Amino acid sequence: MSNADLTAAFEALQAAHRNRPASSLRERRALLAQMLDGLREFEQPLLDALKQDLSKSEPEARLTEFFPIRKEISFMRKHLGEWMRPERCSTPLQLFGTVSEIINQPKGVVLVIAPWNFPLLLTMKPVIAALAAGNRVVVKPPEQAPATSRVMADWMRKVFSEDLVKVVLGGPEEAAHLTSLPFDHIFFTGGTVTGQKVIRAAAEHLTPLTLELGGKSPAIIDASANMSEVAQRMAWGKTLNSGQVCIAPDYLLLERGLQDRMVEALVSVWDRWFGKDKASSLDYGRIVNADQFDRLVETLEDARAKGAKVLCGGGHDRSALFMEPTILVDVTSDMRILREEIFGPILPILTWDDPTEVPGIIASIRDQPLALYIFTKSRKRARMWLSTTRSGTVGIGEAVVQIANPRLPFGGVQASGNGRSNGRASFDEFSNRRSVLRKTLPLTAVPLSFPPFGPFKQGLARWISRKL
Repeated sequence: MSNADLTAAFEALQAAHRNRPASSLRERRALLAQMLDGLREFEQPLLDALKQDLSKSEPEARLTEFFPIRKEISFMRKHLGEWMRPERCSTPLQLFGTVSEIINQPKGVVLVIAPWNFPLLLTMKPVIAALAAGNRVVVKPPEQAPATSRVMADWMRKVFSEDLVKVVLGGPEEAAHLTSLPFDHIFFTGGTVTGQKVIRAAAEHLTPLTLELGGKSPAIIDASANMSEVAQRMAWGKTLNSGQVCIAPDYLLLERGLQDRMVEALVSVWDRWFGKDKASSLDYGRIVNADQFDRLVETLEDARAKGAKVLCGGGHDRSALFMEPTILVDVTSDMRILREEIFGPILPILTWDDPTEVPGIIASIRDQPLALYIFTKSRKRARMWLSTTRSGTVGIGEAVVQIANPRLPFGGVQASGNGRSNGRASFDEFSNRRSVLRKTLPLTAVPLSFPPFGPFKQGLARWISRKL
């Protein structure tokens, strides 16, 4: 689409919203039901497309893409009536004669820009929330997952009218123009560099943003942890979608002396899951495209050239976009592997001697990651690491799955993101939470604040400022 066409589509949605700025609970629930019906109707084409774009096996696609969407729709439909009702707030004595409440209203016309690593889930989940909150949506699926994006476009164009949801298939040029338009909210999921561009564009219109970016999410492991259990969590988190997960463990922080045991356990798990020849496994995914593959290989070779050692894996095949699960040690801060988000199946290992060292190591690599993982049987250590680090989310004894609870807000901190999503948090993110104070009695305390201020009012003001 041309820039003029994109602008015209946006303005058409704006006009539709002005003509009908709010939809009923029944209408919103019906829209969510239509989405669920569409998901069923397009299930096989979507499975085929995910296989084509990312070599996702059917079980992985069902568990990590389809299942969360169904649960999100179910959760939204169940709680939507409760969320849409005005929220009565207590009113302080000085406002006697009034009542206070919060009403949730649609923000208007919102933009959703989705990433490629979970193209179905991370496109549709914010669309679900935006529609549940009563908005109209422009959605740009990821161009790096073209097959999945085309099927999603067919699905949404069949289910929704063009004055409710507009799907834009395109690349960076279309995304850049869209972010320059005065949307009422932008929900962007992707990399930090692109996120900075979105922020600059949105600043022109002071457009509110939800940014889900990523970063270097560490996993802290001490000697008290069960190495077998930890290895399974780390092995899964690092090879799920070939490590192309924003909350995948980016690097391990092991207590000194654990390295050999951890490496042995990780290799054992990967061999059991994918066999000795990982390239022949139907359950092991591929890198999304040649650009991402080349970036990962360059990152790996940069580490090797600067002295890092490969203890496991290291093999790759560009023609198949295949990269083995790879473990690196002897990594240093001048290597790209520690300066950039990996977003692939490469796992660096660092060690520590004193648990109080850990927060400083994390801060020196990149503070405030999207996720942080803690594996210890010591509650005291877990509390210490929680209180001395910052991250968007935390998993203690588990990895990645914290996002699966719709009652837990999901999002980052500073460089790893801004705003929150998931369940109620997503609904609130796409809503204008409007504060309303209503006069309910003929007499209220407010006139006591009106001038002139004689002796009585002066004394009353002194008493209120000191006692109330």
